[in-house]
Amino acid sequence: MEVDSPDNSGDSPLEDRPELSQFIENMGLHYEAYGVPRIGGRLLGLLMISNRPLAAEEMAETIQVSRSSVSTNLRTLQMADLIEKVSLPGERYDYYVISETAWQSTLEMRLDGITAFKELAETGLTGLEEDHPARHRLVEMKAWADMVEDSYRKMIDSWQSRVEETA
Repeated sequence: MEVDSPDNSGDSPLEDRPELSQFIENMGLHYEAYGVPRIGGRLLGLLMISNRPLAAEEMAETIQVSRSSVSTNLRTLQMADLIEKVSLPGERYDYYVISETAWQSTLEMRLDGITAFKELAETGLTGLEEDHPARHRLVEMKAWADMVEDSYRKMIDSWQSRVEETA
């Protein structure tokens, strides 16, 4: 993806606003709860509030972490389809933005987790006799996972419809 040259006015995407710094920190904590390293969540937060694509160097400086940590987390976020690498005319560096499909990717990641949870229940059920006392708990676990999986599929369909309507 290629985008227009960024407006580099202002030294920092945060523009010395403590509430934005707190937003970035909270995004780190939120995504950490879903298995994304805290720095990855902070990078997502930074890209969410930025009014332009950002280079890895600038991100490292802004959130005060090492460049190598930023690079590692950017690769992870790209593989999860949460961010995209973009090129800017006349620039040698890579820049990053939030992916247009980030929210759908987030739903799909959570759906994958529920599907894996359901598979655990199914595996446990195959190992238990029909009259085993723990069988009821695994049947309930699978029923819960089925319900949540169905809900996520409906949310993904609803989100796709919304995206298509606004396109």
